[in-house]
Formats: sequence, structure tokens, C-alpha cells
Amino acid sequence: MKSENKIKKNIIFIVLTMATGIVYKLPYIQDIFYVPVQESLNLTHTQLGNILSIGGFFSIFGFLASIYFIDRISEKILIPCGLIGVGITGLYLSTLPSYYALILIWILFALFSDMLYWPVLVKCIKTLGNNTSQGRIFGFFDAGRGLFDTIIVIIALYLFSVSGSLKHIILFYSIAAIIMGILVFIVLEKKEPIKAKKEMKFKFPLEVIKLKKVWLIAGNIFCAYAIYCGLTYMMPFLQSTFEVSTLLIGGYGLINQYGIKMLAGPLGGYLSDKKFKSTSKFFRFSFTSIIFIMIPMIVLSNKELNMGIGFTLVIIFSALVNSMKALLFAPMQEVGIDESISGSAISVASFIGYSPLVFCYSLYGNILDKFEGVLGYKILFCVLIGFGLLGLIINKKLMNLIELNKEEK
Repeated sequence: MKSENKIKKNIIFIVLTMATGIVYKLPYIQDIFYVPVQESLNLTHTQLGNILSIGGFFSIFGFLASIYFIDRISEKILIPCGLIGVGITGLYLSTLPSYYALILIWILFALFSDMLYWPVLVKCIKTLGNNTSQGRIFGFFDAGRGLFDTIIVIIALYLFSVSGSLKHIILFYSIAAIIMGILVFIVLEKKEPIKAKKEMKFKFPLEVIKLKKVWLIAGNIFCAYAIYCGLTYMMPFLQSTFEVSTLLIGGYGLINQYGIKMLAGPLGGYLSDKKFKSTSKFFRFSFTSIIFIMIPMIVLSNKELNMGIGFTLVIIFSALVNSMKALLFAPMQEVGIDESISGSAISVASFIGYSPLVFCYSLYGNILDKFEGVLGYKILFCVLIGFGLLGLIINKKLMNLIELNKEEK
């Protein structure tokens, strides 16, 4: 009986890992196919940035809204609805509609993937392990998700090399999401949701808003995520600067976005624990390193910044931002936030920290449209340096608070 239960949990884990590898392919299709998305949908950098930012606006509010139903509706319903919703929306995207229809599509992507799917998925994965195996289960989940990400993108790149059509990629992602939604519905067991009670109503304690430590953590996340948003523009920068093919950039993007993603989180965690003995110190190292990476990309000419140097700097940048992204909430334990308000603290920090989704893509896209060619990217890199410097200032205050917390203990 125990063996059967373990097998069932492993099957659920594998299916959910695969599902997570596909659900975000459409909302973030521009990460690998940025130029084809622009050309096929007839979008400027600013328009695409606006679409992504509007979607990001609905994403961050979706995270908060999920609190109202995450414990009231079974994951057997919510997770498949998120996947199938993304897939059906993708079928509409495959018609290559107008700009305003695209805004609606990305709003729907945000609601299905970030409100219905992600918070419920995290809760579901968490319940597959006990208190002593949470680190391992999420570690394997992240690695497995990265592996399936890679397989899916390889198939998509092959389809693009054969057909040269973004429409076929969109249809592939859409059908895969719908199939995974049906499969998740089959393997997940129906659980009785917790009934809505007065004590379950969403509370937003004022004491959380007043905590300086919550604002510093939120600011640390804000700067790291604003820099992470810049990762989207690294592949088009390389393509624009060195005039390489979409297929080569796609292959390099595969390594950059997915191969590195599988390694960056565990490596960042190892360095934080073993080398720096502090996640906050690792963030300080990462912010500083990113600033020094951006400087040669700004000051060197196209000839001096050859393809090898450019690609290497982008890979290091990707490793740093992905490792930071994996550790965004880790400083909460260091700073000593009470467990009784940790949920509300995470909600507040998420709402503020992920807010770059609302404006960064529009800001970055607008810069690239106003300043054409390499100049636009150099200005964008200056903005990333600005976020890195702000991150260092906030991080310094956060580390002072951590030291004070240690002294009080």
C-alpha cells in the first residue's frame, strides 16, 4: 500500500513537472523567438513591451487574488483549468490577431498561468513531500522542469527550422498545454477543499506593512527582478550586434534560458550556503558582478566586443540573474520574520518585488525603439546598472538589519 502511494506520488510529480515545462511557453514565447514574434505579429519593441507589461500587471494582482480560492477549490480543477486556458488562448494567438487583441491574450495568459496555475502548483508540489524533504522535492522539481523546458524548445526550434513559421510553434505549444491539462486532470486525486470560514478570510495585517525588513526584502527582490526582465533582450542584442541567424540565436537562447536555468539555482544556493554563508551576501556579489559585466558591453565598440566576448558575457549575466531569481525569498529567514506573519510578508514582498513586470518591459522596449541599433541596447544596459546600484544600496541596509538581528539573538 505504501509502495503504491509512493508510485502514485511520483507519477503526479512527473506530470506536474512536465506541465510546468509547457504552461509558460506561450506567455514567454518571446524569450526564444523574440524577432519572429515581432515580425509575425507586426509589433514594435514598445508595443511588445507594453503587451508584456500589461500582462505583468495582471500577474502580480493574480498572485494576490489566488489567496481567495487556493484553499477553497481543488487543485484537480484549478491546475487543469490553468493549462487548458493557456492552450485555448494560444489557439487564438495562432490566428496572429491585432495589437489590442494581443493585449487581451496576454492578460488571459497572466490569469491562467499566474493566478490559476502557479500558486496552486506550488501548494500541490509541497504536499507531495514531508517537512524533511521540501528542499529536495523543489530542487528536483526545478531541475526536471528545466529538462522538460529544454526538450520542448528543441522540438519548437526544429519545427521552426522546417517551416519557418511562428504559427506552427504557437499551435505546438497550445496543443501541448491542452494535452497536459487533460493528463493532470486524470492523475490528480480529488481532494475536499477547505471550506470557507470566517478565520480564512484574507487578512492583511498592518504590522506587516510597518516592518522595515519586509520593505528591504521587497526592494531586494524588486531590483533583482528588474534586472531579470532585461534577460529577454540579450538574445535580440546579440542578433542585432553580430547579425547571426534566428536559428543560431534560438539554439544559443536554449542554452542561455534553459540549460543555465537548471544549474544556476542549485549553484547559487550552494554558493550562498557554503561560500558566502548568507543569501544576502550572495545578492551583493551578484549585483556587483552584473554591474561589471554591463560596463564592457557599454564601452566597447562592436569590433572590440567580438562575438565570443559578447556571448560569454551574456551567459555569465544569465547565470547570475537566474541564480538570484531562484533565491528571491531566501533572505526572509535570515532577517528573522516571524512565522505567524510570513504568509502576509511574502504576499507584500511579491506584490512589490514582482512589480517590474508592470513597467520594465514597456520601459526597455521604448528605449530600444527611440534609440535604434546598438545605442539602444547600451542605454538599456545603463538602466540595468542603475538597478544594480540601487540593489547594492538596499542590500547593504538589509545586511545591516540581519547583523542586528543576529546580535539580538
